[in-house]
Amino acid sequence: MNNQDGRIQDVAVAAYVKLVRTAEALHSEVSRGLSADGLTASQFSTLKVLRIQGPLAQRDIAKHLLKTGGNITVVVDNLERAGLVTRIRDTDDRRVVFVKITRAGEDLFDRIYPGHLERIRKSVNDLNGTECERLIVLLDRIGAGSEDTGCLKLEAAETSEAG
Repeated sequence: MNNQDGRIQDVAVAAYVKLVRTAEALHSEVSRGLSADGLTASQFSTLKVLRIQGPLAQRDIAKHLLKTGGNITVVVDNLERAGLVTRIRDTDDRRVVFVKITRAGEDLFDRIYPGHLERIRKSVNDLNGTECERLIVLLDRIGAGSEDTGCLKLEAAETSEAG
């Protein structure tokens, strides 16, 4: 509900709306740099999870990226068409199809990842390290079920190498 000057009275709703709008704006800003390399954010994220985790079943990629199986099928189709991933049928269960990043996919990912990290850093440049850590703690408190599934490993390695 809005009060007389139009502000949202429910602070929880206001916080949620601000969080979602901020996340979408930051994601859009950071992802814009991927289009220069012909990738969507979902394609890049798929390459990233495969680069970090190794070959995965499509359902596991979907789980890592919090996407639907149908969405991942389209993403993988496009990456496969570009020669960045390949599909491999499981020899034990032919219903299961693994996706593996190709050498070309690894090369592309390795080339564009540092710039992607830099765009992320710039997007939160107004926060100092302590504020970023505090934000992480706050988001952890409300982020039930949104545990990162290993993709932070690469960022942590990048940070420790830079520091």
